[in-house]
Amino acid sequence: MKALVHVMAVMWTGMSFSSWAQFPCEHPSPSSPATVLWKISGKTLSQPSYLLGTMHLMEVEWLYEHSQILTVLDHTEYLLTEAFTTQSNQPSVKASLLKALPLLTPSQYNTLDSFFVARIGEGIKHNPEAEAMTVTEMETAILTVLTASSSKPDGLTRFMDLDLFKRYESQGRQAERLDRIPFTAFDSTTTDQAKAYLSRSLKYIKNSDKPSWNVYGIDDADQARLYYRQMKFDYQLDQQPTPMEHSSDFDFIPIEQRNKNWIPKIITCISSKPCLIAVGIGHLFYRTGVISLLRNQGYTVEPIYLTKTK
Repeated sequence: MKALVHVMAVMWTGMSFSSWAQFPCEHPSPSSPATVLWKISGKTLSQPSYLLGTMHLMEVEWLYEHSQILTVLDHTEYLLTEAFTTQSNQPSVKASLLKALPLLTPSQYNTLDSFFVARIGEGIKHNPEAEAMTVTEMETAILTVLTASSSKPDGLTRFMDLDLFKRYESQGRQAERLDRIPFTAFDSTTTDQAKAYLSRSLKYIKNSDKPSWNVYGIDDADQARLYYRQMKFDYQLDQQPTPMEHSSDFDFIPIEQRNKNWIPKIITCISSKPCLIAVGIGHLFYRTGVISLLRNQGYTVEPIYLTKTK
């Protein structure tokens, strides 16, 4: 009974799967730049760096269709993304970590067992491999099974941010993550957080039998992909973002705070070498986005309009 262990081979990135806000829209402002690429220059920079708004449910090939993107990829030495790094991380000692199954309620246990039986023909009942899984490993197993049958970019194992990281890594260039490594080393002192984390993992199963399911919960991902390709963005760089309902998750960080947290690392990197900062497009919008925050620090951030390669 090795099916559950087999699905653990997926790369776990620690991506934030919170709902996307301020995404491509049908009728953007005419003055809003129709591009995903921005040049960062000025202040004390000897060479420009670049800011790229990505879509976590899109393939990287669309980016490669544009000559300006290819030029940037060839002329930057370092990559900053939300979740990927070429730096080695020390793994937690598994023996001290909480196992997932004892933390489940009876209802959650039955839901999870039925899910795995339906998807891979093997459940968690009387399964030593499942019993040995930590909370994080169980979440990885759930997400891997959910995305295994998808033919489209899934935001976990196939998406443009990951492909960009692999490109830099394969060419011997360095990359660093902007978000902190999420806390997942749950032990006996963090049982409540572990239960909350596991409950959130189980929520991904909801509606997963529908063709439109995706890990971000976007109702019409195909339409969002279309708007992204058309670059229908309403950046509203002089506006405050629309107030959003914040998640109650114990590890939730609002997008505005994440953007602010990234700026010191971005400035350190672009001050020493030409970099590409590739983050979800929603992080670029409004006065609280990365574009405006860099401008507030005295940098020139200007749009680069894209043309298709012949």
